[in-house]
Amino acid sequence: MAWPIACRRLEEFPNINAMQLFEELCIQFPGRFTRKQYKTFARRVAVWREAARARGVVIGPKTYRLLSDKPRGRLPDTFGDHTEEMLQCQEEHPDQTALERLVEFQASYPRRYSLRQLRTLQKRVRAWRQQPVQRLIDEASILMSYTDLNPGRRASV
Repeated sequence: MAWPIACRRLEEFPNINAMQLFEELCIQFPGRFTRKQYKTFARRVAVWREAARARGVVIGPKTYRLLSDKPRGRLPDTFGDHTEEMLQCQEEHPDQTALERLVEFQASYPRRYSLRQLRTLQKRVRAWRQQPVQRLIDEASILMSYTDLNPGRRASV
């Protein structure tokens, strides 16, 4: 029932954003659609656009991004200045949790770190802990492949 209306709207404005069109349908038919149905709707709109291009309809590039004067990108690394020191602490105290390490660095560098950076530090500590384990796995796989190539030899571990 709503798809023919969407197709007519797409014929009128082929560059309309799928989200804008979905919101128009939600307003036109209150309570009929949920946000979970948007993904399926967006796929149907993409298929319609491919068919329209095959028919010769000129459809411009996607314009879903808002252009602004604000700079975009990542924030600078919060732990960048003290990464080496944190890695050294990781080697000295491998069982220390990220929270303990953050509290320690908060004491060493007041007003530099806050609890909002705990999740970032937890990810870093997890990655740092995985590195030696991954090295051991890689060495074991190399050793296993070597013993597979030379079945007469046994690896001394």
